[in-house]
Amino acid sequence: MKIDELDGFIFDLDGTLFASTGMWHDIYGKALAHFGIDMPADYTEHVNHLNIARGTAYTAERFGIEGGAKAVERVWRELSGKAYANDIELTPHAKELLYALKKEDKHLAIATALDRDLAEACLSRHGIASLFEAFAEVGEVGRDKSSPDVYLHAAKLIGLPPARCAVFEDGEVGARSAHGAGFFTAGVIDPFSGSDPQRMAAVCDRLERDLGGYLADIVS
Repeated sequence: MKIDELDGFIFDLDGTLFASTGMWHDIYGKALAHFGIDMPADYTEHVNHLNIARGTAYTAERFGIEGGAKAVERVWRELSGKAYANDIELTPHAKELLYALKKEDKHLAIATALDRDLAEACLSRHGIASLFEAFAEVGEVGRDKSSPDVYLHAAKLIGLPPARCAVFEDGEVGARSAHGAGFFTAGVIDPFSGSDPQRMAAVCDRLERDLGGYLADIVS
């Protein structure tokens, strides 16, 4: 099935709609350095698909950080809060794609590991919050993106089965679980996601350098 024949379009935020994964990569490194730890090469891939609660818990447990997850969360939130409210930009062609989909009466939803308060600050600043009919986050479904639950919840909120929806993802973990649940998986390449493009290609129905590749199909 061609992507423009689908009815529902479910978007990840960090790295897919938000050009924010470079910021998070920097935050991860700074936070670990704050606790005297050098960031391992595999850390980003393990933590990127987790929300703040699970990501900080994972970090505290993995490195035995004094003060636990709360200590890590204080650093993450201090560094990220102002960025989402003031600095984070959209990825190339993101706004154009969203408006093109709405013009075609498509149903739009978000499925993210990002906490809602940070997400809404950025969505509102860019004037796109009202384009989405539904917001699903891993914190409310209780499982991270290694499970398809957050995508299934988003699809349910817009009243569509997985087979009628595309999931846009920059991370291999999420793309793999969405694909396994029957969604059309539309991958984008993000250099800070920790996901290898070859592995992404193996779990996506389609992989593009950015959202512009999909925009061309919608407006053609």
